[in-house]
Amino acid sequence: MPRSLSRRSLLAAAFCQAPPDGFVARGRWEATASGYRFGGTWQARGASDPQECDGLWTLVRQPGGVILEGTWNARKRRGAWEGGWTARINGGARYSGAWKAAVRLPPDAPLLELFESALAKPVSGTWADSARRSGAWTFWKE
Repeated sequence: MPRSLSRRSLLAAAFCQAPPDGFVARGRWEATASGYRFGGTWQARGASDPQECDGLWTLVRQPGGVILEGTWNARKRRGAWEGGWTARINGGARYSGAWKAAVRLPPDAPLLELFESALAKPVSGTWADSARRSGAWTFWKE
């Protein structure tokens, strides 16, 4: 590989060569709240700003029916990885909240590296919703 191609350049190229649906990363997640464990799927797509991205997520009931579907967004702020989320129960109420990731990456790392790091080791953080419920989450890339 030519020296002029850095890892960061390759990651940026991955966003530029996104699949037709625009999503460049997909995976699964799990979260906890009030002693309950739940999970689902996530998808991420890039933005023109390397410090931002957004995507879709689902909450899945075992053995596989979707309970909630929603969107999420992320922005790196002063070394913190955080964002917001919204969801709607199929045919029902809407929910929204915020999340924050606990990951150690270089301060100048683009947001895509948060998702790429999930290939080697699951990424964890915290979440809260507008009803003041909160808990922990973990995601990994498939």
